[in-house]
Amino acid sequence: MELEGGKINNLQLTFLIIGFTFGSSVIISPGKGAGQDTWLAILAGLAEGLIFAWIFFTLAAKFPRKNIIQINEAIFGSFVGKVISLLYLWYFLHLGSLVLRNFGDFFTGAIYFQTPLIVIIGLTALLAASAVRNGIEVIARCSLLLVPITMFAFIFDTVFLLPQIEITKLLPILELPLKDFLKSSHSAATFPFGETVAFLMITSSLNKNSISSMKRFALAGIIIAASFFVMAAIRNLAVLGGTAKISLYPSYVAIQLIEVADIISRLEVAVSFAIFIMGFLKISVLYYGAVLGTAQILGLRSYLPLVLPIGTIMVVLSIIQFTSAVENITWATEIYPFYSLPFQLVFPLVALILAIIKQNKAGTKKAGEAQ
Repeated sequence: MELEGGKINNLQLTFLIIGFTFGSSVIISPGKGAGQDTWLAILAGLAEGLIFAWIFFTLAAKFPRKNIIQINEAIFGSFVGKVISLLYLWYFLHLGSLVLRNFGDFFTGAIYFQTPLIVIIGLTALLAASAVRNGIEVIARCSLLLVPITMFAFIFDTVFLLPQIEITKLLPILELPLKDFLKSSHSAATFPFGETVAFLMITSSLNKNSISSMKRFALAGIIIAASFFVMAAIRNLAVLGGTAKISLYPSYVAIQLIEVADIISRLEVAVSFAIFIMGFLKISVLYYGAVLGTAQILGLRSYLPLVLPIGTIMVVLSIIQFTSAVENITWATEIYPFYSLPFQLVFPLVALILAIIKQNKAGTKKAGEAQ
């Protein structure tokens, strides 16, 4: 029985992946620990992240009508498959709470200083809950409108920052010890590129005409998003210099410096809207995956009764897990790159290998019977 009848095409998949990958990365720069080499760490992280993405989108292509819950059961069997699926549901729920907290910390710490954290997080979760109730097709259509707005906002901001860019601030390059560089690049691979593993809950909703070229469109979405991260890292370093290394939100700080002829200024207020809508898309995808997957595990006829309970758990978790924004970012850079590996690499890789082995055995058996 199909719990969600919405269908999307490859263009919507690409834009949704771009918006998802932007997510909280528009406020917390990937590979930030690499300092002057941040943009290089993002490129190295992209290479690693594309390997992750190739694995799980190849897996999705082998099971075009199944999501990760159904794929796990088909490959690992009923019991082991459900255990792995439950771990994935936890990951989607936890990652969604982390993104909620990222945006709560950003807005209360940078813009709405007097607003309680619960208000920002609660309102964001309610908006995402509305999107989840309407299904993946509505979320995907939102991305077609919202992602171009964010891209335009980035280009617009960068143009106005050109007078303040000093290329010499990008120097020195490649002075970071190799160990530290690899740590930062791996961090960039897992946040945000590897997080697109969440789309294994969505690829089953692709229409028939999109399945054959799904992988190409999905990887293109990741590459497009990464190109904006690289440009943002170069821009922020060239404008802020050493300040970019110590700032919690370097892109926001850089945008605050825009001032054109005493007329155009305070653009960060308008840009905060673009930042928010990217967070909304990422939270909605993770929220949707957690709700739909839970309904499948429980054998429900509809996922709608779970929207509010799971959203409530996500909100509570986002508030209680950290005491400050600094603790949040420290966890994201020091622990998350290793915490996320089983979900982004280990489980998908093992599943893909087992799927290939099973297909080869099935092919050999059919060939033997034909003879």
